[in-house]
Amino acid sequence: MNRLPTEYRIGQVLTARVEQVLPFGAFVRLRDGTPAYIRRRELTRSGNVDPREVLSVGQEVQAAVVALPEPGRNLELSLRRMEPDPWEAFARQCQLRDTVRGTVKGLTAAGVFVEVTPGVDGLIPLEELAPWPVQEPDELLWTGDEVEAMVIHLDREKKQLRLSIRRQMAHQVRTQQIVSYLRSGQETLAEPPPAVEDTGAERDRWPDLEGLGPVLVVDGHPIVREQLVIWLKQHGCQAESVAAADEGWARLQQGTYRLALVDLDGQDKLEAIRALRESGVQVPIFGMGIPEWIAEQGRELESLGVVDLFFKPLNLDEILDTLVRLARGELVGPVRAPLKERRKTVRHSFRQFTQTMRSSIPLEERLEAGLAELTRLTRAELSVLFHRDPSSQQVRIMALAGQLPVNHAAEYALATSPVKDLILEGGHLFRSRLSDRDRRRFQKLLEVVEFQSCIGVPISVGGRVEHALFLFHREANALSGLDLRHAYAMAALLGAALEGKWLEERLLAASPLLLSGNLAAGFGHDVYNKMSALELQVRNLQAMVRTAAYDQLGEAIDQLVHNTLDLKQTVEAFRDLIRAEEWVAFDVNSLLQRAAALLRTVAARHRASIKLELAPDLPPVLGSPVRLEQVFLNIMLNALQQMDLKLERWSAGVAELQISTGLEAGADRPLWVRFRDTGPGIHRRLWEEIFALGFSTRPGGTGLGLFIVRCLVESMGGAIYVEASPIPIGTTFRLELPIAQPA
Repeated sequence: MNRLPTEYRIGQVLTARVEQVLPFGAFVRLRDGTPAYIRRRELTRSGNVDPREVLSVGQEVQAAVVALPEPGRNLELSLRRMEPDPWEAFARQCQLRDTVRGTVKGLTAAGVFVEVTPGVDGLIPLEELAPWPVQEPDELLWTGDEVEAMVIHLDREKKQLRLSIRRQMAHQVRTQQIVSYLRSGQETLAEPPPAVEDTGAERDRWPDLEGLGPVLVVDGHPIVREQLVIWLKQHGCQAESVAAADEGWARLQQGTYRLALVDLDGQDKLEAIRALRESGVQVPIFGMGIPEWIAEQGRELESLGVVDLFFKPLNLDEILDTLVRLARGELVGPVRAPLKERRKTVRHSFRQFTQTMRSSIPLEERLEAGLAELTRLTRAELSVLFHRDPSSQQVRIMALAGQLPVNHAAEYALATSPVKDLILEGGHLFRSRLSDRDRRRFQKLLEVVEFQSCIGVPISVGGRVEHALFLFHREANALSGLDLRHAYAMAALLGAALEGKWLEERLLAASPLLLSGNLAAGFGHDVYNKMSALELQVRNLQAMVRTAAYDQLGEAIDQLVHNTLDLKQTVEAFRDLIRAEEWVAFDVNSLLQRAAALLRTVAARHRASIKLELAPDLPPVLGSPVRLEQVFLNIMLNALQQMDLKLERWSAGVAELQISTGLEAGADRPLWVRFRDTGPGIHRRLWEEIFALGFSTRPGGTGLGLFIVRCLVESMGGAIYVEASPIPIGTTFRLELPIAQPA
């Protein structure tokens, strides 16, 4: 039997078992049988997290009471309030001028909101985003980006935090100036940046709902409707209301409202929302209603794209928190289908499947996934991708998916089968039923797989046809013309995936030449300087002999020998880049030192410095030193170019590339190399895309450098990724390599 409301108290900790998990919260039941509810915002400190990523049916949780049961309203619990308030710990550890890191949650005209830690958000005003003028926040930052900023205002009571990237960058430059001053012994030092002042004006500028835009309230209850509009206006929001659903939808179709708060008190409202969606109007809709009814209609609300749900009696703090986050530009909702159902929907959409085929997952997995999707879309029992090697002229199975048994031992005879004919002659092959004559012609293929009907289409890669896609079924008349069209569509996708691999192989073969072209100017400058120095030394040596300056002759000869050897090493280092590679054990530190020496002139041209912090006694790496040196040079060149772009906007900045090495015991790839630059940074959502073929963040860039880098690193069993990139302070690449095993 359920306990009476008076038997519970706010803050009481109870044990409950999860019974139903929905996109907007979870229904649970206490040990005494009392039903309760946990809202989405009460699950974690982060706020907008899908409940299905936190809870599962049958799970037992401990939660605190936040609202007592009332008629038509369940007991409400909170998981996040079981955790200590993050503001308490943050305020104890942090003070003015401290440096913090965070993630961009939302953009507004006033600035950028950053999550420093779950439950603690800070605002970076527009004028504090960078040392140069920023007109719109998205010119510099995107949602999800990392930032590093200085604390310029901290109000523990109001839980308000204000940050500055501009002052953080000025502080970093100042620190570097002091270090340079101490090393060089200069007599004067540049003026320090202005001090940070914690003024009351900072508190007054914390934004409300002014930037949200017009809101429409649709509710048949006059008092709720009118009072909700008054409350919204008190918080700076433009709000209007209507009682009838049809009038509300007519207003929403005009396109003047940013969002709608709709009372979901009956099936007619769902039908009206559905009609609104079918007419193409996608204005965000927030629902209001009792938990029990919403739980029953949850799936339908989900399918209609309802963004979020508020339960009656309304929790105004929850509505305000949601609307403020929306006004900031943060993602709110939408109500989504369960994770497993979403994945199934993606798999069943041919259009969305193209993204998988063009993704960065291993080629073998993409090919198998493509064939599995084709088998599902058609009536085929087996889909096979064949490849004919142009040198050996042998035909082999490259990938397959389906249920039919395959005799791989018979593949050797496919060189004289219709598969080979299709690859060489083109066109397509469509057999709804094999005749006796067909069976003689298809004998070699029938030895590999038994079938009665089949479809075959060629695949072009790099302008050449070396692949073919086949569908098979054991029954006659099982495949249709529609299946043929599906086969052609999938052949195009498979061809795109294979094209990337084909181009990758050719780029790897050509990469030494590509790289040498980038270095030619710097290399030539070094060689010409050293040749000029040699010529001058020879002429001076001749003059010394003529004047019998024997006391200086020995010193001049020693210097001449030194410069000759230096020139020889420069030429040999550059020649190593394009010679045949060898797979040997080698020292990474030595390779980095040589790469830095090669780029010495290029760095000077970019007004940058390269600093090495190399750990001693690193174990050797087994692989190709030529490949890894190309990797180092590509990363370093890219960093120098990016830092130069930033200097064009902020001449007071410092361009410095720090390269460090170390060893992480127990890791699969224990040897690591870090490249930390002071460039403009990379948006978080581009951390993987920058390694894609043809993608470049630099105007006029080819998009080849980092693509080649990852290919070369992975060919040696290593990995490379963006480790950190606070915008616009700089980027850190981390490269990990396996070490050579002792003999």
